[in-house]
Order: sequence, then C-alpha cells, then structure tokens
Amino acid sequence: MTRVMLCGSRNAGDIRLMVEEGADAIGLITEVRQEISCRLSLKEARHLCTLIPPMISGILILTEEREEEVYRMVRYVCPDAVQLHGFNTPEDVAFLRRKLNSKIIKTLHFQDGCMAEGGNPEGVALEYLKAGADAILLDTYGESKYGSTGRTFDWDTARRIRDVLWPRPLILAGGLHVDNVAVALRAVQPYAVDAFSAVTSEGKLDRAKVRDFMAAVRRCQR
Repeated sequence: MTRVMLCGSRNAGDIRLMVEEGADAIGLITEVRQEISCRLSLKEARHLCTLIPPMISGILILTEEREEEVYRMVRYVCPDAVQLHGFNTPEDVAFLRRKLNSKIIKTLHFQDGCMAEGGNPEGVALEYLKAGADAILLDTYGESKYGSTGRTFDWDTARRIRDVLWPRPLILAGGLHVDNVAVALRAVQPYAVDAFSAVTSEGKLDRAKVRDFMAAVRRCQR
C-alpha cells in the first residue's frame, strides 16, 4: 500500500487533522530557506513532533546544508526521519548517517526535465543511498523555491529511478493533487507520495482537500 506524507502543519489542530484523516507521515517544514506559510521554528517543530502518535512518522524537513547544523537541528527535534530538502552532498549524508539514529530522506530536485544535482538521475540516487540515505524523494524546484512549487515533472524519469532503487523506498512529490495522483501512482509505483499544495488553501490545511487526496490515493489500492 502506498504511504502518504502530508505537509503544512502549523499547530496542534493540524496534527490532529492529519492523524484523523489517515496520514502515514507528517512533514514538519522547519527553518527552510523559502517563504512559506507553515515554516516552523525549531521549538515549534519539536513541540509538534511530540504530538504525533506512535505508528505515524514525524518527518523534519530542512533546507539547511551545513552538516553540523543539520545534526544539531535533528538532535533537538528528535523526529523519526529527517528530509534533506537542500542540495546536501553524498558526503554530508555519510556524515549524518554516522551521527544520527533518525532515518534520512534525500530530495533530488527537478525543473524543466533536468535534475539540479546534475549527472545521471539513477546513478545520483544510488550514490546517495550508498552514502547512507534510507529513501529518495523526488520534487520540483524553482527560483527561490526548494519545493512546494505545485508543478509536476517527468514521471517516466521517476519510474526509472524507482526501478533502479527497488526495493529501497522512492517518495514522489511535485504537483500531485486529487486529479492526477492516481495516474502518478500507476506510472511510478512509488513507496509513498508527498503532498502540500494539494491539501492547503491560502496556506492553511484544508480538511476537505486532505480527505479528498487521501481518498484518491486509497482508491488506487483496491
């Protein structure tokens, strides 16, 4: 069954909403280098992480690229996993793998058919796994945006990366919404999907949108 990670939490009510609607993982977007409505302080992220119940994963989402600073932030918040959404190197991942108990998710960034990290996407993804990442997440980026663009990218590329990584987890993000997530799931068959813009209205979580997105994903499991 495809897992669902939802982002956009700003308070305890948002955590409760996501739990009630069946999210498998909750992304806490924290001190990122991007203007975004749900940008949390470390103190806020730490508090919200304590509200996530057992059997649901708390994911700390960072764009920080200094390895020692990432280590400090993760140790402070104590999430189940950290999502490195910046342009961290494989060497950074190897350093963090030696220091952290939390799982590590490494994002690869796409725009106009090209991967920002350069090189062969499949090979780069494998390099990050070899360095110690536990999963790879694929997302779109743009000027001044590390993610949350609302734009999709080539799912054929995503499927090739998924096939090379299998059975290691691939998480698909980037412009997924209620009307296209079923197509994306059939095309890519990812371990999980990640949604933010699809489940928010004017920067706030929208219960109806969360419910509709979750239902669209679950229908594909039948």
